[in-house]
Amino acid sequence: MLTATPKTNPFAPREYGTLHQVTERTYIFRNITNSSFVIGDKGVAVIDTQVNQPLAERLLKLVRSVTQKPILYVINTHYHWDHTSGNALFKSEGAEIISSKLTKEFMTARAPRQKEFLSGRGFELGKDPLLPETTFEGHHEIDLGNMPLHLFFAGSAETDDATAVHVPTESVLMSGDTVMTGSFPIFGQPVWDEGLQGDGAWEKTIANLLSKNPKHIIPGHGPLAYEKEINLLLQIEKYFNEEVKKLVQRGFTPDQTLADLEPRLPEWIKKIPVVWGSPRYAILRVYRGLTRGSSDKELGWQQHKPSSIPGASSSAVEGKIKNKKLLKEYLQIANEAKEGGDPALRLTVLKKATESFSADVDSWLEYADALIEESRKEDSVLEKGDFFQAARNAWDRVLASEPSHTKAMLGKGRYLTMMAYRGGDDPSEGMSLLKRVAEKESTGRLRAEAEFYLGIGHRRLGDETKALEQFKKALKFDAFFMPARLAQN
Repeated sequence: MLTATPKTNPFAPREYGTLHQVTERTYIFRNITNSSFVIGDKGVAVIDTQVNQPLAERLLKLVRSVTQKPILYVINTHYHWDHTSGNALFKSEGAEIISSKLTKEFMTARAPRQKEFLSGRGFELGKDPLLPETTFEGHHEIDLGNMPLHLFFAGSAETDDATAVHVPTESVLMSGDTVMTGSFPIFGQPVWDEGLQGDGAWEKTIANLLSKNPKHIIPGHGPLAYEKEINLLLQIEKYFNEEVKKLVQRGFTPDQTLADLEPRLPEWIKKIPVVWGSPRYAILRVYRGLTRGSSDKELGWQQHKPSSIPGASSSAVEGKIKNKKLLKEYLQIANEAKEGGDPALRLTVLKKATESFSADVDSWLEYADALIEESRKEDSVLEKGDFFQAARNAWDRVLASEPSHTKAMLGKGRYLTMMAYRGGDDPSEGMSLLKRVAEKESTGRLRAEAEFYLGIGHRRLGDETKALEQFKKALKFDAFFMPARLAQN
């Protein structure tokens, strides 16, 4: 999670990750994804290299705030993009990149499908991460100078290539995503059949980590893990393994399993914050592990996941739009549904409008705006992706026919810029669209929005002077544009 972000002001300046000292010679960089580093007499080892290039640069800067010793090694605990995207930066600093042999294989073989899934959820991944140059099977030892590190294959957990790093002199263990704390765990990406399987493998991997008797466990996501956090993770895994297995044994389908289990989740599960993983993902993950055939291991379970975009029944929608022949009539029904607190009816009617009036760009723009607005009610970043993907498809549909359509450029530009702002990424693609809008619109609300989101882009880049100038400019074009006022506080 991004730290130090005022919950009441979504446009305030953000601090992208914070550095914490764990022991005398080990540190954790707490961010969306955790990184860590260890300092020996001769040099430094960095474990996992962050989500994107800008955050890798921040990690490097923080390492250099502590020590000027050479960065000798980078260790990738598993193949996921959010732990490997900064490899090239640290290689340029002279580091030797190390992973298990399996991790290197997965970084190549699984990159296309992983990239497709994540790009549909708003993450612009850019170049594939630089591959490790040194690989191992089983165990590998490195020494930073009176600071030995034991790298070992820990087993199957969130991924099938889980590596852990034990620093015995500091009694610290870096777990990668075998351990996650602070929010509901990510039990496996939908596009691969790995993760929580209902077979006890993840629990055995955790037991393997605990056999090292570390005082501190640095997880892949969330705050440091101790006995309480480990026990909660195991309790969550046990609950979903047992409950889903009961329904599988009764012959339930995935939809029936969700319909039965989601409404009766215990309170201790419901109160766990949702950021990435979710109970729905856990249910489907375990269901797939218990029911897949030996011939379709690589298919994943994405095809079983219902869209997080709420939908109204066909009969309810048809009753509303019957005899309606104009787009404005559909929009009026959708607006009434919004005012009545019925997002399912609102979104379904607007989707029907894109089908009935596909040549009218306003149908696509109204649908995209509604998707982004309704996505704010969804907690899981990955579940929000269903909304984001549909909205981007709508904007792209408009821009394919009218490349300079102002509202489509504004919608896509503000979306891309806000995603970069929230995730610490590069906002240049979104800002280029916003600049085109500002050039086309001489006054009014559209110009105000373009100037404001350009300010958010500058804020992401750390240029507060330009950001504040843009916010003031936005208010010049629309004195009542509240986000610009919020952003200045």
